[in-house]
Amino acid sequence: MTNSKRPRIHKDQNAWIDLTLSKAALMIASIVILSALYQLSTDFNDLQAQDQLDAEAFGLKNAIDDIGSSSLDNIRENATYTFNDKNIARAIVTGEYVRLEKNRNGIIFYSVKPLTFKTIPLKEEDLRNILATNFNGNDGNEDHTIDAKAATVLEILSIKGREELILNTGKRVHIEKTPIYLKNNTEVNKIELVLVYQ
Repeated sequence: MTNSKRPRIHKDQNAWIDLTLSKAALMIASIVILSALYQLSTDFNDLQAQDQLDAEAFGLKNAIDDIGSSSLDNIRENATYTFNDKNIARAIVTGEYVRLEKNRNGIIFYSVKPLTFKTIPLKEEDLRNILATNFNGNDGNEDHTIDAKAATVLEILSIKGREELILNTGKRVHIEKTPIYLKNNTEVNKIELVLVYQ
């Protein structure tokens, strides 16, 4: 038998260092990959939450715009909108936009959709009271037309339209269209408004 020398790993110290360093690098790479996958899943969930909020805001906007686009001949009495997502933190309507907010894991998501038609966040009774107060008891219905220019009436209503109506997402939102009749000498005109209230 020949006596051959076999290399032994315990005598070669460089091999142990290489093995240890490669294992440490493998662990670090695994941690980086796992954290990237976790971040991607979190981003996907955030994107899904934003999409759901956008869909809800678009649904409310469409409900308001559908009433606004209907003619007064076939107006739907007291159309309603019900929120599908009960986890909305705030729902706000003004004369210009719909804004929804949702809080998820400490992150606040917003969705804002502009309204197409003249919208006032009031009940019809409140609207008529405001008009009667500002125009000598005339509330703008067919029997009590307002003797003023449309710009004057719209200026008063725009103040109310800028106010925010905070909606309770657990209750129905009522949407209706109503006319305001204006008299300019012998001519009678009307302004159509969409009213949103709870």
